[in-house]
Amino acid sequence: MSPTLEQQIARYAELLIRSGVNLQPGQSLRIGAELEHVEFVRLVVAAAYKAGARYVHIDWTDAPTAKQRLLHSQPEYLTCLPDYEVARHQEMVQDGWARLALTGDAYPDIYDDVDPTRMRTIAQTRAQKLKFYSHAQMANHIPWCVAGVPTRAWAQKVFPDLDPIEAQQALWALVLRTCRVDQPDPVAAWQQHDRMLKQVVDFMARNEVRAVRFLDRQPGPDGQPHTDLTVGLTDAPRWLGGGAVTTKGIAFFPNMPTEETFTTPHNGRTTGWVRTSKPTFPFERKVENAYMRFVDGEVVEYHAETGQAVLDQFFAIPGARRLGEVALVDMRSPITQANRIFFDILFDENAVSHIAFGEAYPEGMIGSESMREDELAAHGVNAADTHVDFMIGTPTMTLTGQCADGRTITLMVDGQFTPEVSPTV
Repeated sequence: MSPTLEQQIARYAELLIRSGVNLQPGQSLRIGAELEHVEFVRLVVAAAYKAGARYVHIDWTDAPTAKQRLLHSQPEYLTCLPDYEVARHQEMVQDGWARLALTGDAYPDIYDDVDPTRMRTIAQTRAQKLKFYSHAQMANHIPWCVAGVPTRAWAQKVFPDLDPIEAQQALWALVLRTCRVDQPDPVAAWQQHDRMLKQVVDFMARNEVRAVRFLDRQPGPDGQPHTDLTVGLTDAPRWLGGGAVTTKGIAFFPNMPTEETFTTPHNGRTTGWVRTSKPTFPFERKVENAYMRFVDGEVVEYHAETGQAVLDQFFAIPGARRLGEVALVDMRSPITQANRIFFDILFDENAVSHIAFGEAYPEGMIGSESMREDELAAHGVNAADTHVDFMIGTPTMTLTGQCADGRTITLMVDGQFTPEVSPTV
């Protein structure tokens, strides 16, 4: 007998603890969640304590409450972040707390009427004061995982033709399928999926790929190819995908679901232009059908059909005009095959290839573990008080790799890895 939806949701909670953050006995856990996630959070908390958690703390968020500050706070107070917030994050890093971040908007589009300048001020202040925490996470000093929890409002954006209850059930089924919870042994299924992604990692390393070119010859509005972007990498790129390992040797999955293979670009070596293929959400505001042109690694021209003012504020952040990540995603992934826009970066970024503006993952360069910030910067590892993914893959896109020995190799045709790159996709 197949497990019921409720049974699969309980298995999902256990999976996030066992494989997502891979919580260790005696380790504490921090959960970030919306109020509407409460029933699922209770399952996660139970799974955590059963796994031997020392303590579980929940950071609840409520968008209508947060919006009041954005609308009514005096401008000079928007940069306020109390010292206790810094102190508790310091303790979490020092004590090695795992982090589970749950996505799934209970109030999609609630910030559409908020001044993006005020949103940038709050977001940038928090990013600056808690930079040590984001660095610890991005350098894998702590295990972390991002996962989705369907809400009725989010589900209706994904399934607008269904009533709220049916839409939420449909989205749950889709989330559970893309996270392999519908498999007889989800943990084993994730281990197999990890091995598949590592095939791509091994291919890129073995061929010493030093740059990737995204080319979609379909004509854009200006008659030029839709996208023609070359992303140059550091001199010692490390390709990553699937599971990660903390600096203490604990394996975990940063994203559930995940379909990407990624690395860290050199922040001065991207040239050409690109158009987005799915919406993205800087400051939780939608940006759609955006165009960006790069010269020497920096965006020098940009526009968007939706969210121009948001993009203006985003690119005003120092370092945000340069790339911190480039990721390859095969369009045969179960997320792509769902043929839905999820309006959630966790899922949409794992449907197509993408780039991320802002802060880079140091792990994406060999030898970064022992480098200071100034040394990382000298090697082209980007720094910024933001990190936002922009989806660019299309079904008509070809990817080629430029290798250290001068060869050019084909990586993808029509958005799909060649058999040489990934024989088992």
